Amino acid sequence: MNDAQLYFLPGLGFDERIFNNLELENKNINYLKWLEPNRNETLGDYVKRIAEQIIPSDKPLILIGHSFGGIIVQEISKFIDVKKLIIISSIKSKEEIPITFSFLKIFPLYKLINTNLIIKSFPIWAKAFGYNSEKGRKLFVEMLSNSSDNYFKWAMDKIINWSDDNSRSKNLIHIHGTNDKTFPIRLIKNPIVIKDGSHFMVNSKAEIISEILDAEIRKD
Repeated sequence: MNDAQLYFLPGLGFDERIFNNLELENKNINYLKWLEPNRNETLGDYVKRIAEQIIPSDKPLILIGHSFGGIIVQEISKFIDVKKLIIISSIKSKEEIPITFSFLKIFPLYKLINTNLIIKSFPIWAKAFGYNSEKGRKLFVEMLSNSSDNYFKWAMDKIINWSDDNSRSKNLIHIHGTNDKTFPIRLIKNPIVIKDGSHFMVNSKAEIISEILDAEIRKD
């Protein structure tokens, strides 16, 4: 399906630059941009606003989401005809949400965290979470610096409380790394496994991710 329209959505705190290292055969590439959440906005209403960025076309539509972006593209597919969903370093059911997130559901400590605090603490945990290059670490800081505290806390709440189940969806492909500290692979059902892949692997292991994306996009 090299005539398909591709729409990418990055993860929480990221922008389209996380996909910069991908080299794909299909050049019909578009990027969905995060919007600032409205006060008390539901996930459903927010998803509809994101989906307004998709330009109607008679070509097949493939949505590719990283992390929280993977959740959003799954929600978009509920009301827009999608040929294929590809999620990277994400989750497809509440059973794949780690216990640490369940803890935050009871004790919402994330409401005390802001983006500035994340950036200041980043050097402490960067390498453990797969940000092994200076270029990658710089990119993370630059991207997160553009995120508001309102957006971060709203998105965290939606991830923690997401309760859908798309684990049996036939048109969903899940790519996941063995070193993902955000969503541990032991909880992930039937992914395409990337050895030593971290939550940042769509950027740091772009060559192998590109090969897998090309292969999946070619399939009918």
